[in-house]
Amino acid sequence: MTTIDQLDDKELLELSRRTDSLGVLSLYVNADPTGGPEAAAIDIHNRYRELQRRVREDGFSERSREVGAALERLKPELELLTHPAESGRGRIAFAALSGDWILRLDSQMPVPNRVVLDDGPFVHPLLELLDEGRPAGVILVSGQDARLLEWRLGKLQLVSLLEQEEVEASHERAGQIGGGPTGQFHTPMLEQRQARQQERVRRFLDGVVETAAGMMDERRWERILVSGGDRWTQPVAAKLPEALQDRVIQDLRVLTGLDDEGLRSAVTERLHEDHALRERRLVEQVREAALGGTGALGLSEVAAALNEGRVAHLVYDPEVRYTGSVGADGALYAGAEVGTDGRPGTPEPRLTERLVERAFSTGARVSPIEGAATGALSEAVGIGALLRW
Repeated sequence: MTTIDQLDDKELLELSRRTDSLGVLSLYVNADPTGGPEAAAIDIHNRYRELQRRVREDGFSERSREVGAALERLKPELELLTHPAESGRGRIAFAALSGDWILRLDSQMPVPNRVVLDDGPFVHPLLELLDEGRPAGVILVSGQDARLLEWRLGKLQLVSLLEQEEVEASHERAGQIGGGPTGQFHTPMLEQRQARQQERVRRFLDGVVETAAGMMDERRWERILVSGGDRWTQPVAAKLPEALQDRVIQDLRVLTGLDDEGLRSAVTERLHEDHALRERRLVEQVREAALGGTGALGLSEVAAALNEGRVAHLVYDPEVRYTGSVGADGALYAGAEVGTDGRPGTPEPRLTERLVERAFSTGARVSPIEGAATGALSEAVGIGALLRW
């Protein structure tokens, strides 16, 4: 299998454009061992059998018979995706029924069970996964050291280790030290030691922050989680540059003692909560931007902005199936809208895929947000955009 973090926007664009004469089968399997993999496997097999049953009921045409035969031929792919020995908590496969191509992916983040047969790949759960799994930095601070890790799509890896300087023994005691002129006292040894220790801590924290801030740009971290208990979390977070403060997540838990899997799980859970919060903020930002003239709301406005290449960030509800048409010049239109020449375009039942495709081709960011159509973007049927101009 190919790991999902190897996909870039160019490859996603190419995937979204793939089609097949018989159709494309999209399989998403939740193989998370903590979520009952046996039940998930039963569910995905039931979904597959239901798809086969629907095809058989429409089996009077030659095409339906070919589709049914292709689904039977591809059943080993489902067995592979649900096999406990395979890697990944989330497993995905896109397969052309004609047998021309197949793409397998896996991730350490789970995906919902889905079985979809369409003209092209059903990419929306994949896009949701990639959006939530964008790289983040993690700083774990203790009295001995600081570990800088990178979290990406549910995986954690150590990228830097910074150790505190050795602390001198604490046997000195405060008191007057002789040797100076009458009436003049030297600084007590304990206070000297404490001052030196404070300076060591300051240099240590400055080094941690400087290293982390550099990695934010170098490794394109979109968020940075700081965890060091009550003593270290806030001081480290406060030292990060002002420009990064809106991307800082403070976690007062002491995570340094966890084993690798426990740490990965704890960090993933916290970043998942933060992602959900940022999605809600993004939806509100789109609404406010539209009121200020730097955003678009609703399918008509968004399609027009995509046609002009003005979209910087596309937001849509993947549970909504947007409909429209494509003009002779490739322009996208909502519903029954027509172009400036007054001629209707070709109906496009997969308009959502065309919207995503156009966003990728113009360098826009894409965020599928479940529930957008029933929340703050309900009047816009869950679709909006931040504009470049």
